[in-house]
Amino acid sequence: MNLNSTFKRKVAYITGIVLLLFPLFFLGQPATSGRNGGGEVGGKLAQLRAESELAQSNLGEINPVSSSMQLATFGLRPVAVIILWEKATKFQKMEDYDNVTATINQISKLQPNFISIWKFQAHNLAYNISVDFDNYRHRYQWVRRGIQFLMEGTRYNSRNTQLVQEVAFYTGSKIGYSDEKVQFRSLFSEDEMFHGQMSDEGIDLTSNRALGANGKPDNWKASYLWYQKSEDVASVNEHHVHRDPIRFFEKKPQALVYYAMALEDDGYLDAEAQQAFAAAHAALIKLGNRDLSTQFGFNVRLNQYGEFQQNLQKLRIKMDALAPELRQELIAARFKGLSKPQQDAYNMEVGLRSEYHRQLANEASQALIIPEIEIAEAMPAAIRKQARSIALAAEDAAMKVDGINYMREMINYDYWLKRCEMEQMTLAITARKTVKQADDLFVKARLEEARKLYEIAWVDWRKIFDKYPSMITRDTGQNLESSISNYIELLQQFDEELPENFVLRNLVATLEFAPKNLPTPNIQFPSPSQPNRIRGSVPNTDYLDK
Repeated sequence: MNLNSTFKRKVAYITGIVLLLFPLFFLGQPATSGRNGGGEVGGKLAQLRAESELAQSNLGEINPVSSSMQLATFGLRPVAVIILWEKATKFQKMEDYDNVTATINQISKLQPNFISIWKFQAHNLAYNISVDFDNYRHRYQWVRRGIQFLMEGTRYNSRNTQLVQEVAFYTGSKIGYSDEKVQFRSLFSEDEMFHGQMSDEGIDLTSNRALGANGKPDNWKASYLWYQKSEDVASVNEHHVHRDPIRFFEKKPQALVYYAMALEDDGYLDAEAQQAFAAAHAALIKLGNRDLSTQFGFNVRLNQYGEFQQNLQKLRIKMDALAPELRQELIAARFKGLSKPQQDAYNMEVGLRSEYHRQLANEASQALIIPEIEIAEAMPAAIRKQARSIALAAEDAAMKVDGINYMREMINYDYWLKRCEMEQMTLAITARKTVKQADDLFVKARLEEARKLYEIAWVDWRKIFDKYPSMITRDTGQNLESSISNYIELLQQFDEELPENFVLRNLVATLEFAPKNLPTPNIQFPSPSQPNRIRGSVPNTDYLDK
């Protein structure tokens, strides 16, 4: 009886297993090509992966090595990845960088669609390992390896915009903003093998869109083309756009801005720089005309700010026309409810406010903002319905004004738009050329000539800043900081200090150095007051060519 019962249980188990194979086959059948060239078919899970674009064929290039390694690990792929990751860290500590690279490649084969691996290890190669080398050529090679690693990741994840933008960021900022940017930019422009690899990814570095002022590929223009590619990917995969669309789309025009600024640093101060800033300005205008979604649930354009602001102002005037004194009465009542310190800070002149008073004044200003709907509710009953209608329209306009203003401030849109406009001025080009000539004369110890040119240039810059007062910022001042430092050092050779009425005194105030606390100059020149002073050696730049 026991044997018979055992036998029956075994038959039932086997039967159950066989029956379960059918739904498993239905659910897990691998995807195959349709007979008539149609879309992918297969089991229910394969179809769901295809519909949700989660299948590897949807994500990018299929890696047969990856599939084989996954099978070879018998479901222990996460464990294998952890072990390999620890090995890579160990090799890096031992400075065994060849094994680091080999181990990283193994990890990428195991998890080709895990985006964090590509991003983390590319950063490791380009930022962490590269700095362990003294020779800038070796550092460049590791930066390039980091970019190449990301490029490989984009092939396996062709619909992921993050990786494409990472390639763009590294190509632009890591090469163009490093301490060795002069050498890195030069090496990139000559790196024909790297150019060919980018061309294989659809980035044509032989086109005019990629060539710099020297007729060779420029890293910032290559970055611009990678950002363009990320937008192309996003156009067919909208759900892959960053949750902050303004952050996603502002990077492409910004690459052109940085290219124009790099041209100035390289000494291209004529038509090349003007055209570059004109192209950057046009790209920013195009960004301002793009429909962008906001966190408030509606779409706006950056360039609609003035339009919505005018509309809001008209609605407020229309509201005030219903009861001319009401708004001020409500504000006065609110003001009485403020604390005495807040009232005093609010009434204090702006220039006399300390940080503490500024905080109190801001709190008071926020408290005195009267919502339009509150004004409407305080209207006489006879016109309250009309006032509510105006208030709702005003609140909608105010929300859009706030949304656009938030996005414009997030990317410093107004500053960069004005900066590109300012840099196209003939006077700006002339001022920069004059400053450069003065810097060259200063290095050659031709102090009298350098001083005359500096002082001509400062007057030109004063005229520029009078026209564009919003440009008196740290960002703008950085381009002139070294030249102003040279001028201060030059004055010290004449035993003079920067005068109190210096025409760019307000710009100097934005810079990090404090002229009165400058250290003793480390380059000494003979001067009219001390003709016997020994001329110091000027640092050479031979190392740049090694």
